Amino acid sequence: MTDIEDRIQQIAQVLEQLDDSQVPRNIRILSKDAVEQHLLNKDKEMDLRLGMTASILDDIFNDANLPIYYGPLCLQVQTALETLLAEVRRS
Repeated sequence: MTDIEDRIQQIAQVLEQLDDSQVPRNIRILSKDAVEQHLLNKDKEMDLRLGMTASILDDIFNDANLPIYYGPLCLQVQTALETLLAEVRRS
């Protein structure tokens, strides 16, 4: 597994933290779909996987129902995704 794939796996594990009963169901579903349908979907191009996941995470962050203590988590993951995306585009 490449370094980028390792980092994607770590991001997926962090996003699993949103699968919490204190998080509204629509946000849990969005997060799970982002991971399964985009981030970990090896049938798609890497830049599409990262970009779509970052976009969905932006929607989650801007959701008024997101518990406030999950906001920083979303921002950190989004930053990591954007860093990975920049690395992928450079290579």
